[in-house]
Amino acid sequence: MVHTDPGNGESGGPDPSGDEPAAKRTDSVAERILKARQQPTGDEAFTPALLLSALAGGGTTLTRVATLGQSAQYALRMAQATQCLDALAEQREAAGTDQAAMVWSLTVSSACRAVLGQLTQSRADLAEVRQITLYAAPLLAQPFWRFTEILCDWLGGNWLSAQSAAEALEAGQLSPVNPVMSGIILSVRTELLRGLGQARESRLLAQRLPEAAPVELSAWAQAGVDADDGDAEAALSLLADACDAGSRPTYRGALPLVLHRMAEIAYLRGDRGTTSYAAATLADFDQTAPLTEILTGISQAYATGDPKLALRAQQLAEGEGLTTLVAEALTVRGRLGDDPAKTLTGAYTAWDRMGAVARARVVASAMRAAGLPAPAPGVQPPDHASASRPAVLTPRERSVALLVHEGRTNQQIAHALNISVKTVEAYLTRLYRKSGCTSRVELAVAVTERRLQVGEKNNGEKDSSAG
Repeated sequence: MVHTDPGNGESGGPDPSGDEPAAKRTDSVAERILKARQQPTGDEAFTPALLLSALAGGGTTLTRVATLGQSAQYALRMAQATQCLDALAEQREAAGTDQAAMVWSLTVSSACRAVLGQLTQSRADLAEVRQITLYAAPLLAQPFWRFTEILCDWLGGNWLSAQSAAEALEAGQLSPVNPVMSGIILSVRTELLRGLGQARESRLLAQRLPEAAPVELSAWAQAGVDADDGDAEAALSLLADACDAGSRPTYRGALPLVLHRMAEIAYLRGDRGTTSYAAATLADFDQTAPLTEILTGISQAYATGDPKLALRAQQLAEGEGLTTLVAEALTVRGRLGDDPAKTLTGAYTAWDRMGAVARARVVASAMRAAGLPAPAPGVQPPDHASASRPAVLTPRERSVALLVHEGRTNQQIAHALNISVKTVEAYLTRLYRKSGCTSRVELAVAVTERRLQVGEKNNGEKDSSAG
């Protein structure tokens, strides 16, 4: 069975869902990328189950907010980050002071922004909606809050927490609520288990990927497993197929991850053509989403050999608290010869602190290949043990750290705690000294990784959403 390319009227080759096995395709991966149809050509009436669609109903305000939320989610699916953010802003304005509408708006916003890589705002939205509901999640909203937390933990570098939460969520009520979200969690779990060094568990979980949606994200996760098993050709073929939507509905928002993985695997395989094709295709995506912009920079660094592009990606990732992508950018810089003694050591430390021992082992091998001393397998960096013990904080220091974690500015923290900005700065200085952090981003990451225990806000302090 073949399908026709609506773009030029030529045959698009064997349909992977037909009788001819995909293995018989003779076109190269690079050719398939060039021919990839990345816009949906099937029935536009099809849409994945939208986040919180089961919560629709109520008055005019809530109906409008729900409609705008669906528009934001559709734009997210189609990798239209600008339209997604515009819809989220309009949705928030439409919600006004209607509490039910605000819960809807903030829940959708936190989930969408996590997918886009806006972790600071995603966490702030999630913190605000929890405060509105007094931390008692509405029954149907709870899995989406947990979904957002999992993405924030994964991208923010708290892999052990993300894996534990994803496993619990998948075992609970997720699947009957939203099959697309369930598929996303399955793919992320497979990726996490790979990085955490649990190869057997990752392969077992990957057996469920062929039946999961979105197809693009399942291919991304499976390609990682294939690459680990030494089958780069199969991995690249799978990723190229994921880019070619054909007549099936597409989840284009997952393609930046697909194309970044393609660029990395092709680079390590010495396939410069495919690396360049993947990077160039990714550059055509809406770069408003931090996740897309960072993955584009990393992929272009692979394609051009310019570590400055990876440095820029690292700086963007640091600004959003995307610790996983900071480690990725450091790894790329080291591979490209940008002060490997510093960058590879930094990458190793970052992956190791996340618990991503398999990633750390890959970096250690690169360190040895560069003639650098590298920790033996299973050996922690010298400062890891002390860093893993949470620093002892005063109640006010915990409050300040929590508000920094939520993305508040010094002025907002001062207003929330009824103290001066200079006092906030003094507390930050103490927190940096106790935690070993040198920036707000590092401090937020330390809270996420539970190297700083912030607990609950003290009674009598003003709500952190003030100001």
